Amino acid sequence: MRRDIKIPTGDFNKSNYTTFIIVGDVGGTNTSMAIVGVRTNTSFDIIFKHSYFTKEIRAFEHILNETLKKAKDEYNIEIEVAALGAAGPISDNREYVKLTNADLELNTYELLNKTLLKKIILLNDFEAVGYGLDLLDLSEDVIKLPHSGEDLTESSTTSNYAAIGAGTGFGMCIAFYDRQRKLHMPFPSEGGHIELAPNNRLEMGLIRFIKKKKQARRDVHPDVESVLSGPGLENIYDFLISKTWFKNKILRKIGLLQDAEKLAEIEANYHLDKTCRKTIDLFISFYARAARNLALMSKCYAGLFIVGKIALKELEFIKDKKFMQEFEQHSKRPDILERIPVYVITNESISLYGCSNAAINFFN
Repeated sequence: MRRDIKIPTGDFNKSNYTTFIIVGDVGGTNTSMAIVGVRTNTSFDIIFKHSYFTKEIRAFEHILNETLKKAKDEYNIEIEVAALGAAGPISDNREYVKLTNADLELNTYELLNKTLLKKIILLNDFEAVGYGLDLLDLSEDVIKLPHSGEDLTESSTTSNYAAIGAGTGFGMCIAFYDRQRKLHMPFPSEGGHIELAPNNRLEMGLIRFIKKKKQARRDVHPDVESVLSGPGLENIYDFLISKTWFKNKILRKIGLLQDAEKLAEIEANYHLDKTCRKTIDLFISFYARAARNLALMSKCYAGLFIVGKIALKELEFIKDKKFMQEFEQHSKRPDILERIPVYVITNESISLYGCSNAAINFFN
């Protein structure tokens, strides 16, 4: 299945752009491909974008060739460079990635041989997000979460950025300020797989449940992604439902659903059912703690950004004061946390713009 967004050919003026690139956000569930027109080194326009279900992609060169053909046929654009953000660890030579949560591999050598592209840049998905942070308009592309007390946040643009987000998996990155380029440069990371730390007996029970019921290996401690992701939210719910003897009408209905429909029903019944409410509350608590830990590791006074479709779906709960209260809670350094601005990114093309920035300013 594909969903298209595009500039009508009648409104397109090729002379407005210095060059064009293909960019892609290859996730565990969805893949978005776009043609981007470059105005300046920090000004990019998405000419058209189309999306696929990742599980339906059998050969990625077909996706690239379809995009190249559409660019040529509809806009008379010829493109030589692609930058792809993929949800998995990138090889050191940036030539290969196997997605963590999908049966898909990208090999730049093979893709170059099977397309007319001359250069393909592979990025980790959160590396791509990191490259996109400088391009955000803080008045339009984000929602700022208020701190629980006086606003002590700083407006530094030369400090570190950090980004964190739950989707099919869970990821994070830290971006430091490159004074020569006057742009932020992210570190690739697999921080979404750090170990999950419980705070109480209930959460210890959750960890035992995940090890016993949800993991291939019981001797391995669960990672943060096992609770902070779409499947992770389902893990929390399944654990809580295993402790519930009586299942009311709402819970019986949820028991018949799977994947996205199941998660949507849990969210919809937050105010109607205590198990659904506890599921979301635990998820938000884990999310705030992960954000807190990343903020302390990065000292991201330029901003900590929460990204991903789950954050947008859970926006009502993330905007609730409980998230920021949990974020600020620390025995020794709440002063650092109180100075860090926290945002939810509402622009869902952040990774595509990040790939554009990386291709033009860092890997050109």
